[in-house]
Amino acid sequence: MVYIKYMHQTNINNLDLNLLVALEALLETSSVSRAAEQVNLSQPAMSRALERLRHMLKDPLLVRSGRGMVLTPRGVALRLPLQEALSRVRGVLAPNEFIPAQSTEHFRIMGMDYFSHVMMPKVLEQIYTQAPNVSVSLENVSQSGIEALKAGEIDLGIGVVEDGPDLSNCFHQALFDDNFICVMRQHHPLSKGPMSLSTFCSSGHALLSITGKGTGEIDRRLADLGEKRLIQLRLPHFLAIPSVISHTDLLVTIPRKLGRLFEGESLYICELPEELRRADFTISQIWHERFQHDPARKWLRSILKSVSRGI
Repeated sequence: MVYIKYMHQTNINNLDLNLLVALEALLETSSVSRAAEQVNLSQPAMSRALERLRHMLKDPLLVRSGRGMVLTPRGVALRLPLQEALSRVRGVLAPNEFIPAQSTEHFRIMGMDYFSHVMMPKVLEQIYTQAPNVSVSLENVSQSGIEALKAGEIDLGIGVVEDGPDLSNCFHQALFDDNFICVMRQHHPLSKGPMSLSTFCSSGHALLSITGKGTGEIDRRLADLGEKRLIQLRLPHFLAIPSVISHTDLLVTIPRKLGRLFEGESLYICELPEELRRADFTISQIWHERFQHDPARKWLRSILKSVSRGI
């Protein structure tokens, strides 16, 4: 038969962490008065803490010797392990710090390729200048991506918040405003003068559509006016615009800031009919509440906000 001898174990369920801090000071100073001063306690309070510790640990810890006090063997044995344990606890509870130059974080950013063209080159320049070892995944907007953003799985979303999906568990910050312009090929028959609403609606249009279905903001504005346009082509990417539009008579309506990038690519840019020139739309960065106070994600958002000021 094997007998196991159980050693006495201190019950830590109700242990006061401040009591261990007091013990650390007592073991370090071998003095009630100096320990009290070190942890900003009164001397009577430190004496009471010492009595509690003696009762808990079943050892005097400090005993008188001449005009001072000395540690008992148990006190000596506790000193270094206690310092190490409290050092680890302090490290766990210390404010989370993000050092870009040392980081190997991976960031997931979701946005339409409009964002990739207009902002991302300068954003990436800033990211890799400050944090050369991080990695970034750029993801196109999708329903599954929106759900991942709402679940806190994607670090940052870029898009229009108004009239979008429910993002009640997310924060957002405006980056820049934009509005729509019309783009057509050079020497298009409609490039000779202002475009009327009736001409705009009767012309063939290309529509940027990630899913290949549905309509866009311009169609909602037209519906408010009791009008409808002819959509003959749906494109999944903004990058396809120059090659497609320059070889057809189709019109495409795109954000102005993107249109600037297409100037000089055999395209003609003009204003929309007066009836469609409504308020600008706002591009925002969107993040889940779990990232609100994370230093790495706050740094990432600060870069986008900084770059957006020059857009």
